Amino acid sequence: FGFRGEALSSLCALAESLTVVTRTENEDAGTRLEYDKTGVIVSASTAARAVGTTVTVRGIFKPLPVRHKELANNARREYGKALAVLQAYALVSVDARMIVSHQVSGNSKHAKRTTVLHTQGDLDGGVLANVATVFGAKTARALVKVDVDLPNGLGCSLRGYVSMPGSAFNGEKTNSGRASGDRQFFYVNGRPVDLPRFSKTLNELYRSFCATTSANNCPTAVLDFQMPTDAYDVNVTPDKRKVFLHDEDAVLRAARAAIEAVYAPSRYTYDVGRFGDKGEIFAGSFREDEEQDARKKEVKAERDISDEPRVARLDSSPPPSSSPGVNPG
Repeated sequence: FGFRGEALSSLCALAESLTVVTRTENEDAGTRLEYDKTGVIVSASTAARAVGTTVTVRGIFKPLPVRHKELANNARREYGKALAVLQAYALVSVDARMIVSHQVSGNSKHAKRTTVLHTQGDLDGGVLANVATVFGAKTARALVKVDVDLPNGLGCSLRGYVSMPGSAFNGEKTNSGRASGDRQFFYVNGRPVDLPRFSKTLNELYRSFCATTSANNCPTAVLDFQMPTDAYDVNVTPDKRKVFLHDEDAVLRAARAAIEAVYAPSRYTYDVGRFGDKGEIFAGSFREDEEQDARKKEVKAERDISDEPRVARLDSSPPPSSSPGVNPG
């Protein structure tokens, strides 16, 4: 999406210092640029680095005491928001590697640094490989692919992955739902956006296919709406997160139908729960229960057969004989 020039100027005004180290494939060495608070380059030098760009911002909001105090008081909340934005870009970027690390603040120069996000830029694995590296392999295994062209001449398509309803998928017992939509990422032509109406539609559709009522009624989703550039407008808010779809109702109806077609086979798959002798809960499919019942009947039959001779011997034993010359009764 490019990097607007005013972004550099804004970062310089909000931070104590800003440094950019970059190198292209055609250069033997990288270039290090340092900016002052007004966005003017104060120094330029040669630096060793691999192909790519590193932007370092230090002392964010330090020139603005009130904003800096607000950031310090809500550091955990702001950290979560920043990480969510980086996750959105990391999931959809299959041609670039992204590494995000977190270093605990303190006076020590040797504060522990933790890697919180690391993607490989795997073109072959695509978005699903990014999901596995960001949220784990278990989450990736619970997703199904969505790849449909939306009908009615919209010129749009829906690509990505969404989790299936229910507690069992691909033979693995897992609950793919979540209590909130924190793992729902929507895009328009690869740009992360907020689509609250579609999110609500997706959650309602997911709940309608769940076999049981649960607090985890929000699916995991990474879905990209690919459409002509003249079919939407991103110049609604400064952060470009809110978009205006010119034919939003038709797009949402078609997207709902596409997701419903993906979920439809799960409507005919059921889980059976029953209680054991000691109150334990057993879960399985109809076929598994039938096989278990058949095995129990076979074992019972074998026991009955092995017990039959013993019962026969007991029943065929002669009654005790009475003493001679004594009439019974």
